[in-house]
Amino acid sequence: MKRKEHEKDRFCSSRTMLQRIPLDLKKMTRLQVKPHQKKPLCKVESRVCLERKERERNEDDESVKRPSKLLHSIPLDLEVEIMTRLPVKSLMRSRCVSKTWSSIIRSQGFAEAYYAMSSSATRSRFTVAFSNSVFVKGDAQRLFIFSSSHESSSLAANLHMTIPSLSLSHVSDCPSVHGFVGCCHGFQFTICNPSTGQFVTLPCKGNRTSLGYDPVDGQFKALSLVPTPVRGYHICVVHEVIKLGGGGGVESRNMVTSPPYSPLTNRLCINGFIYFGAWAPRPRTNPVIVCFDVRHEKISFIKMPKDILMSYSVLIEYKGKLASVVRHQPLSFRSFDLWILEDVKKGVWSKQTFDLSYDLVNITSPGTNKAGEIIFAPTKLSHCAQPFYIFHYNTQKKDLRRVRIHGIADDEGFRRHYGLVSDCNVSVSPEHVESIAFL
Repeated sequence: MKRKEHEKDRFCSSRTMLQRIPLDLKKMTRLQVKPHQKKPLCKVESRVCLERKERERNEDDESVKRPSKLLHSIPLDLEVEIMTRLPVKSLMRSRCVSKTWSSIIRSQGFAEAYYAMSSSATRSRFTVAFSNSVFVKGDAQRLFIFSSSHESSSLAANLHMTIPSLSLSHVSDCPSVHGFVGCCHGFQFTICNPSTGQFVTLPCKGNRTSLGYDPVDGQFKALSLVPTPVRGYHICVVHEVIKLGGGGGVESRNMVTSPPYSPLTNRLCINGFIYFGAWAPRPRTNPVIVCFDVRHEKISFIKMPKDILMSYSVLIEYKGKLASVVRHQPLSFRSFDLWILEDVKKGVWSKQTFDLSYDLVNITSPGTNKAGEIIFAPTKLSHCAQPFYIFHYNTQKKDLRRVRIHGIADDEGFRRHYGLVSDCNVSVSPEHVESIAFL
């Protein structure tokens, strides 16, 4: 009898304690209940879930509205300043934020500001362009453009874009001009922006076409040399000047004439002028530097010593000036002369001679980096999977260092993936600045 009374008191006290606990519907939904209780609790649980989802939806709406309010509170000029410091890929995605941002990013003024910010960076970038093979024809041809930065003894290159039906011959190169890359293939000229992935191919009257940029008017133009066969060799008198317009189109095509000459070296654009070495008026006569003024579309000649112009001479930009690298042996770099054009009007050149610590075979010099080091780079990919190297030469310290570029045909999987066969020509542009200008 006492046991029954004790159990009754304990049950009553437990009941009293349970009544003091406030009801929490969320916690109740986690309790294990008997089968006959499941139906009413399911209704409660459904109501709780609906309330929770509604609350989460409202919180999401508030989180979406908050950044837009924050953006509107930032001055427009500060927004533009922030955008100039974004990576190119992030900037391209930012066009979807609003119509205002899209119009800003697409404007020419912003493109120039972004280019100025990129060119002032301490690290310089370079591009590596190569084709899958000179033996591949038609639609199977591919031109790949990779890029990386000069910063250590081991770098990794990233693929920027692939251009179909385009190959790179042994006499062609793909120099970077104000963020754009131009490549001549026969009587066609392809211009691309590796940062945006856009490209356009234009028909030309000549088979030697190069890209130039006028920094005063902010205008791109292409100069095409129209060859004229004379007694077994070609001379140039007529030139086609293609002025690029918006939307990847051509604004105008003009014809420019000059005294006869026979072109010899690569073509190089520096500060609004396109330079290249030539014999005038025919091969092995008078060596000259042909100078094309991009803005005024005029051609002039600069006299030069005969020792500067050889069949294996390479024109580069050295510390803002036109220079010529002349190697002493035709097949390798072991020693070379560096001729620098000190005075354009007077035709004054200076000369320096350098000796390397070892031979560089199948190598050319595409130019220098921001540190003023002369870059040496391969002209072809190896026939099998091997490391890809470029070389930096410090003219002050007389020091040559080798830099490996990972991700350039250095394993069989890479070669199979990109369809590389034999004789894959390479063109390295040592000073590339990222641009968001649209074709």
